[in-house]
Amino acid sequence: MNLKKKMPNGLTSWIETHHEIVKEISNRLVGLEDNLPTKVMSLRGTGGIYELGEDLTDKFEKLNISREWDGDFFDEIERFCIKELDK
Repeated sequence: MNLKKKMPNGLTSWIETHHEIVKEISNRLVGLEDNLPTKVMSLRGTGGIYELGEDLTDKFEKLNISREWDGDFFDEIERFCIKELDK
């Protein structure tokens, strides 16, 4: 695996993004509302949730290659997760 391609902003950025996205996925599973995480869980189980977290982390990181965060990282993650998860 080419780590630079997988993690274009570096390992630390990928891990931080993954952590925040997984928190957002977990928050949406608690209420069992009709959203992407609950659909994935019912169709593909826990493994599907793991894949969803990784896929969304990769997507977010690629959308924000070399971006310098100026205190807006958490706001951007929240906007991204609303768009991607509340389907």
